[in-house]
Amino acid sequence: MMGRVTEPVPPTDQRRLKLTSVLPVWVLAVVGAVLVLTLTDKDSFAWLLLVFVLCVLVSFVLQLITATKDGLVERISIASSGSFVVVLVTAVLLLTLR
Repeated sequence: MMGRVTEPVPPTDQRRLKLTSVLPVWVLAVVGAVLVLTLTDKDSFAWLLLVFVLCVLVSFVLQLITATKDGLVERISIASSGSFVVVLVTAVLLLTLR
């Protein structure tokens, strides 16, 4: 049996895929970081780690929902890297504020 062959995704659709599948992950990271900064007194770093893990999982789910293999690794890398930067900045803020 032959597998399903997909056509390459045009560049304009790639940009739209990046926006629709990467931006929500970054927003989730920022919202999670703000919640950690404002609501946690104890175990803040554990909650921050949970935010990052959730962001990575959501990025994988969003990439699977798009069902487009072209640029998959790049989109996952961009989403995860952006989330990591948000979490890193938040961790530095936590270290300086406490």
